[in-house]
Amino acid sequence: MCRAMRSYTAAVPEPTQRLDWRERWFGDETRARVRLAARRHWVFLVVLAAGVLLRVVTQIAYRPALLYIDSYRYLGNLHDLDPAQTSQPLGYVLLLLRPVLAVGNLAVVAAVQHLIGLGMGVAIYALVVRLGARRWVAVLAAVPVLLDAYQLQIEQNIMSETLFQALILGAVVALLWKRPLTLPVLAVGGALFGLAATVRAVGVVLVVPGVVFALVAGTGGWQRIVRAATIGLAFVVVVGTYAGYYWIRAGDVALSRGDAYLLYGRAATIVDCRGLDLPDYERVLCPEEPLDDRLGPNTYAHHSPYPGRVQLPPGKSRDDVLRDFSGRVFAHQPLDFARHVTTDFVKGFTFRRTTFPGDVALARWQFQRDYPTHEQDPTPVVRTYGGGEPRVIEPLAVLLRGYQLSVGYVPGSVLGIAFVAGLVAAAGVGRARRSGLRAACLLPTLCGLGVLLAADLFHFSWRYQLPAFVLAPLGGALALTALTGWVEPSRPNAGSAAPTTAAPDSPSSAS
Repeated sequence: MCRAMRSYTAAVPEPTQRLDWRERWFGDETRARVRLAARRHWVFLVVLAAGVLLRVVTQIAYRPALLYIDSYRYLGNLHDLDPAQTSQPLGYVLLLLRPVLAVGNLAVVAAVQHLIGLGMGVAIYALVVRLGARRWVAVLAAVPVLLDAYQLQIEQNIMSETLFQALILGAVVALLWKRPLTLPVLAVGGALFGLAATVRAVGVVLVVPGVVFALVAGTGGWQRIVRAATIGLAFVVVVGTYAGYYWIRAGDVALSRGDAYLLYGRAATIVDCRGLDLPDYERVLCPEEPLDDRLGPNTYAHHSPYPGRVQLPPGKSRDDVLRDFSGRVFAHQPLDFARHVTTDFVKGFTFRRTTFPGDVALARWQFQRDYPTHEQDPTPVVRTYGGGEPRVIEPLAVLLRGYQLSVGYVPGSVLGIAFVAGLVAAAGVGRARRSGLRAACLLPTLCGLGVLLAADLFHFSWRYQLPAFVLAPLGGALALTALTGWVEPSRPNAGSAAPTTAAPDSPSSAS
């Protein structure tokens, strides 16, 4: 009897432990903290809820997902993983498309991308608040990625843009979240930048702002070199691993093979072959159209007959010939090249989005009333990968299109102002000099401007402007805080998160 009582007594704490666990997660104190957080961040929660609702409507309106021209190429290389088969790097297929399709269908891929979009909004808001900005400033920073209809449309596409944005933002958040900077954090940031380059080749430029940030954030002489070397080495390891795989499969060291045709598209737009010293086999690449009647870079890159007319010399591939021709043109006409690239770069900051002559049609990135086919029947692909027959719920599609064409977009000029503010704050103008946020303003601003400019070296497309939705508002919000000194008064230790007396090269500037 005593043994039974002792056994019973020993068993009593178990329900108490269960109650303690429930109390920690669902008790009165926890609920009180949740209510307090909801009151503090209610504006952001309303915006986040609107972002969720818009994504649910998008997911229902266009089933199972939207398929663009590149979508078929990604899906066609899903199992072979042959880098020579496609002009795009394989990062999107390896990191998102293939793993999700292994357990789901095309609708699940779109849903995952919508969740990534929402996660980016939360990450931007949380980072800006953490660095001491006022909550309404943080809300404004998160609005573009949460509510812009062009962002919603690309998330519904089987395309790499959403993952590319997320990897860049992930690196920026990792590098800015905590101070002082540590070598593991720098390695994570560099690796994420490297992964972004395997998703879109223009991501190779991200190593530059990463290294610059590592050099200016924090103190020390040799420490700066070590930090820069760490982020650069992590980037090189990731990109080098992918390039090694490319070499094993395709016999060449590269990230993708699409650059040759894109470079030719830019060169064909500006080239004046009179007086240009060219090998005979490259002469056929000179467009027959007069300079004033030239087509756009995208047309020459993807729909031109001239590359197919080249008689390849021994030891050279068509890609080699196109790259050689483009290099000669750019060296011969550097001012024309710079003028065209600058013109395309400025296009992204116009107030209203429009289709410029010779560019990819803006309509490709707008919601349509009918399911877009791009002259290819999506039915076989959709049946292969699942998610239901391709269809559009027209009333919802009309609603989304009306939203997109009226108020559901961020003007490019607003993003341009945000980038300029980020540069001004990083330069230490006014209060920003002692804000401790100069390096934090510099990193997202340089990352955004870098990937936009790298894309415009080839040709302009509104699709390539999407990284600005996450990087320009982030840099602009931090710049507004640095330039005005508007620190969240109710946030504990807000002054230490964005000190107004910190030296520009102090450890606090890393955050």
